[in-house]
Amino acid sequence: MRALFVPAATAGHYFPMVPFAWALRTAGHEVCVACQPPVADLVVRSGHTAVTIGGSYDLMASVAEADLTIRGRLGRSPASFGELAVMDPELRKWQGELRIAPHVRAAEAMAGDLVELARAWRPDVIVTDPVTMAAPLAAEVAGVPLVHHMWGPQEPTLTKFAGFGADPDRWPDDLRKLYDGFGADVRADYGLFSIAACPPGLQSGTVPRRHTFRYVPYNGSALLPPWLGAAGHGRPRVCVSWTTSRATNPADGGHPVAAAARALAAELDVEVVAAVTADDRRAGLGPVPDGVRIAAELPLHSVLPTCAVSVNTGGAGSVLTAAVNGVPQVVTPLGPAHSFNGERVTAAGAGVCLAPGGTDLDGLTASVSAMLSDDRWRQAAEELRRENLAQPPLAEAVRLLEEAL
Repeated sequence: MRALFVPAATAGHYFPMVPFAWALRTAGHEVCVACQPPVADLVVRSGHTAVTIGGSYDLMASVAEADLTIRGRLGRSPASFGELAVMDPELRKWQGELRIAPHVRAAEAMAGDLVELARAWRPDVIVTDPVTMAAPLAAEVAGVPLVHHMWGPQEPTLTKFAGFGADPDRWPDDLRKLYDGFGADVRADYGLFSIAACPPGLQSGTVPRRHTFRYVPYNGSALLPPWLGAAGHGRPRVCVSWTTSRATNPADGGHPVAAAARALAAELDVEVVAAVTADDRRAGLGPVPDGVRIAAELPLHSVLPTCAVSVNTGGAGSVLTAAVNGVPQVVTPLGPAHSFNGERVTAAGAGVCLAPGGTDLDGLTASVSAMLSDDRWRQAAEELRRENLAQPPLAEAVRLLEEAL
C-alpha cells in the first residue's frame, strides 16, 4: 500500500502524524509526505521521504498577519471558543473569514503540485489533517480514498472546515472555484474515517467515524545531553516550553519562557528546564539565573519524562506529551485552541489552565507549587497515562486502514 501524507505547514500538525507513518512502514507499506517547504526538513529528520509542494505561499506567516489584523481591530485576539461564541455575529463572521483565508490561499498554492504528484505517484490513500483543504481536492481528482488524522483533542469549530463537515454552501467562494476548476465535487466530508491518538479523558464529544488509538509522542529528533537523565540536585524538575508556531512566537525581546523560568527559580526550590526552539533563542531569551537550563531544540518527549510539572501554552503536542507521561500541567494559553486544550486538562484534574492571553507569574508559581505539594495532580495525570496505554496501538490503525482499502 502507498500512503501519501499531506500535513499543514507547521510542526504541530506534522509531528502527530509521524508515529502513524512509521507504523505503516513497519507493516511493510510505503509512505511519502507532500508538504510545503517549512516542514520539509522536519519530514526528512523524522526519517520519511518528502516532496515539496505549494512553495509560493507561507501559510504560517499569513496566519500571523491575520492575527495582527484581528488584534488591530479588536484590541486583542479572542482568547477562547466561549469568547468567540458570544462575540457580535458580524465581528465573528469577519474574524472567521480572516482566519480561514490563509488556509484557502494555501490550498490554492498546493493544489496543482499535489494533484500532479497524486496522479504520478498513484497512492492508495491520502492521509491529511482537517485544515489542509487541498488534500480532499487531490483525493477527488486522483480517485484516491482520504483519511483524516487529528493532531489533538478535537476542537469544537473543526467541523466548520471545508471538507471536514462544513456545509458546501458555507465554503469560501475562492475555495469552491478552486475545486470547480479541477472538476472536483464539492461535498461536506471526504474522509473514510478519522484517526485520533488521544487519551479519552482529554478527547471531546462523539464524532462519527472517529477511531481513537494510543498516542505516541514525537516532538522531533536530537542528540540528548548527559544532564537530561541526571537528577536536579535533589530538586524536582519543571519544564517550561513555548509554542513552536511562528504565528504566535514573540518577535522581540522579553520572551515569556525566560520570564516564567526566572519567576519559578526565584520562588521555588526547583530545577527549571526551558525547552525552546532556535527561533525562541533568536527572539531574545535574555539572562537566566542559576538553576535554569536552556534546552534548545530538545524534543519534549525526551524532556518531560524527567519532570514533575510541565508549564506549556496548551499546544496539542505539549499537552498530550505531558499527559501520556503522567506529568501534571500548568497551561498558559495564547488563543482559543490552547484554552480549549487547557480546559480539557483541567476537566481531567491533571492540571490547571490560567487566564488566556498573558503570563500570570504569580498564578503560575502558585499552581506549580500546589502540584509539587499535592499528589492529586500527579494521580490524575497518571490516570491519563494509564488511559492512553489502554488504547489500541497504532498497529491497529494500520489494520483498520488495510481492511478499509
